[in-house]
Amino acid sequence: MRYRFALIFILIVMGLSVEAQLKGNDESLDFSKLIPKNPKKHIFSMKDYSVWCNGVVKGDDGKYHMFFSRWKKSRGHEAWVTHSEIAHAVSDSLFGPYNFSDVCLPPRGDQYWDGAMTHNPHVIRYNGKYYLYYTANKGSGYWRNTADTIKPRMSDPEWWVNRNNQRIGVAVANSPYGPWKRFDKPLIDITPGRRTTGVPTVFQRPDGKFSLVYKSVMEKEGYKGGAVKHFISLSNSPLGPFKNYEKPFITSPKSDFPIDDHVEWFQDGKYYCIAKDHGDMITENGIALLLFESKNGLDWRLSPNSLVHKFNITFKDGEQMEFDRLEMPKVYLENGKVVALFLAAKPKGVDDSFSIVLPIINK
Repeated sequence: MRYRFALIFILIVMGLSVEAQLKGNDESLDFSKLIPKNPKKHIFSMKDYSVWCNGVVKGDDGKYHMFFSRWKKSRGHEAWVTHSEIAHAVSDSLFGPYNFSDVCLPPRGDQYWDGAMTHNPHVIRYNGKYYLYYTANKGSGYWRNTADTIKPRMSDPEWWVNRNNQRIGVAVANSPYGPWKRFDKPLIDITPGRRTTGVPTVFQRPDGKFSLVYKSVMEKEGYKGGAVKHFISLSNSPLGPFKNYEKPFITSPKSDFPIDDHVEWFQDGKYYCIAKDHGDMITENGIALLLFESKNGLDWRLSPNSLVHKFNITFKDGEQMEFDRLEMPKVYLENGKVVALFLAAKPKGVDDSFSIVLPIINK
């Protein structure tokens, strides 16, 4: 009889434990509580370069390796599409300071699909190798014959030549210091109805598959093209092939370009995404970073605690910053939880940009 009661007690405890786990899984992250109200100022910048698209991976050397986009400040901010290159910086601490190491993916000539610029790096580590996903394009060669003081503009037809040749690629290395093996064909090329592909974000799902979310400009007459949509694709290998889930990622009836610049990951039994709302397209928070969630990593909804961050920060030292752009989110996970949020920042009224790292406090 005692054994029977003991067994019943164990089953009840196990049931309560499972129930608690399920209840925990029903809870959503709340970045308004996870990000300090007045964080320390962790910034990575370069004197002569605009910095963008920064994310970090830890190496066997115990150091933190940041991969980021950069281009000369003298070219102006819109030169990201014509003059960006992917570079590498290193730190002993996740929050920096980071020191420039090398240019790991320079443009390699307009005979290549990634010959004019490289941009939007997203790095993961898998089975001892490093996979660096990126956007790149080729142009007509026009910009090579211009001085560094010439600022490419969207009003210039040559700007659109580069933009409309954007594709997604991947480079592979055994070390974050390289050398990086590049491929002569894009990883995600265009398909009928899609003019461009770009801005890849990649993570490995609990089922072992690799999820790659990317942006496409849809075909439409004119140099700008049509709607901007985001798509999810899955593969059994970090090198693909990736198969599209044809349902668009996140949409809104208010706009054909409602979100931009996103990152996805899995935590506490849910899939999460941080994306930029272009301005009251999803919520009434204006231009802001929003949180989305999913049970399967394919079908998404706005999270109950949707606001991640508005475009301003008051740092611990009292300095206040307002931003025209605070985007390109990247997350760094330890023990399955986000501990840092990397953002690309462009202050209001300034033709410059840099990296900001915000700590995430897990209690």
